[in-house]
Parts: sequence; structure tokens; C-alpha cells
Amino acid sequence: MATDGKRQSDGPKMVSPIPYSVDAALALGEGTFEVQTYRQPSPFEGEFEADAHTLSMSLTPEVRFSRCSFLDATGKPGAWAPVGDVIFVPRGARLRVEAPGGAEQYRGLYCMFPSPWFEQASGLSGPWSERQISAAIDIRAPTIRRDLYRLLKELTEAQPGRERLVATLAEVSLIELGRYLGDAGRDEMLAESALAGWQLRRLTNYVEGMVDHHPPLKELAALCEISPRHLSRAFKASTGRRIGDFVADVRMAKAKSLLCDTDLTLKEIAHRLGYSGPSSFCVAFGRAIGMTPKQYMKRHKRG
Repeated sequence: MATDGKRQSDGPKMVSPIPYSVDAALALGEGTFEVQTYRQPSPFEGEFEADAHTLSMSLTPEVRFSRCSFLDATGKPGAWAPVGDVIFVPRGARLRVEAPGGAEQYRGLYCMFPSPWFEQASGLSGPWSERQISAAIDIRAPTIRRDLYRLLKELTEAQPGRERLVATLAEVSLIELGRYLGDAGRDEMLAESALAGWQLRRLTNYVEGMVDHHPPLKELAALCEISPRHLSRAFKASTGRRIGDFVADVRMAKAKSLLCDTDLTLKEIAHRLGYSGPSSFCVAFGRAIGMTPKQYMKRHKRG
């Protein structure tokens, strides 16, 4: 079955057509699945647009496009990136591609999904972040690749139960795709919410130099020029720790130093660290370290 490459039922619509043939195809309610073979007789540059969510896998050793870029709403290309052998193109997305061409024939598996079923199976509905788009150009999840190869086998071999198995494999692939791109989106959110370098340095220096009291979150947030809620999220994103735990650890590190390197009494140490008295200091120290201050001194104090 041959096509001029300009339109494909439920599949990618190619603004700059490349002739191709369909070697195997199966249309289900869950989507349309095809093995396509096409040829680029010369170096190619143009735009592609998918009118269905499309998950594809190259079946040739060489990547068919040297690089590509997703276009924004104004038609301006984003960052250029090499294309992997497994890629995902969201419905309605436009790509600018540059390919070396040549006399080679290229084969690929194309899985094209209608929006409602795709969104239900994958949990993805957009809008797509830059990091998700970047991850979609070169999908490196072994589980997705494995499922697509199994789907390819079922598509090209007329075995009993083929339709049900293809639908099942397609759903599993979309679940894995949702996890893969979902992780990319969460990574981007964490990166965007992390503290800037100057904020983290200012906060660390302040806490380490101010051990005579437990600074409230509002005070630390003002130091970083952000809200207390933002500080809590951003500090966790930057360090993997809660800010309260960090402050407590700094005070305990100072307490250990005072216990082992000075001759101060427990009352003097408690006062210097901002505790109301020796008893409250001993309780806090025991909870954090697992032993009393006297036990710690006996074990670690020099001389």
C-alpha cells in the first residue's frame, strides 16, 4: 500500500512530503499501527506535523534525521537536538527537521493514538515543558523499546489474538511513556523551584554563623527574598533535605564542638546555643545524637 506522504489516516501529516509505503498496518480503536518504508533521495529540510499522538521507532541502523527542533506557536524553532531511534511527537506539534538524505531506504514503526485514549493510558495531556519535549526527541527507556519491538512482531505476524495483544502492548507502552515524560516534567519543576546559588550560600553562611537561636522560617525566607512556603520547597529541591533539619544539624555540630573542644559547662553551652537551659539542651541533644552530652564528651573529648 503506497501513499504520497501528504496525509495519513489518524497519522502524521507531512507538510514537506516524503513518499513512503506502508508494509504492515492495523487499525484499532486504541490507535493505528504501521510499518512504513520511505526514501530520501537527497538532503532534506522541512516541517512535519502530527495530527495524532505518535510514538515511533526507527528500524534502520541509521537515524533518519540528523537533527530536529519543535516549533513554537509563532513557528520559531526551539533548540536543535539529534533524533533518537525512539521518539514521541504530541498531537499538533510541528517539527523542523534536517536530514542528510541519500539513497537509503528507512523503515520505522509508527503508533498513532487518538487524544482521549492516549491521555487515559499515559496520563499525559500537555502542555509540554521544554524538558519533556527534549526527552521526547530521544526516548531512552529500555522498557518502551522492548514493548515496541514486541508490538512490531505482532503487527507483522498474523497470529491469533493479534489485535488484543497489540492493544495491550500499546497501552503498556503509553503507561511507560507517561512515567518517562512525567519524570522529565517533575525534574524540570524541581529545577525551576530550586534556590539560586547566591540564596543557598547566603542561607548557609547565616545559619552557620547564627547558632545562638533557632531562626524562624520567616526570618530565613526574608534573607533569601522569597516567601516561607517557597523557601521550604526550594531548599528541599536544592539539597534533598528539609530546612528545619539542616538548621538543627548545624546547631548540633556546634554543640559537639563546644562539648569536646572547650571547658564550658552545659549551662554555658546551652546559653550559647540559644536553649532556655541545660535540661532543654540535653533533651534536644539526646534526640538528635542518641546519647546525652556527658556520654558524648566521655567518648569523644580529647585528653
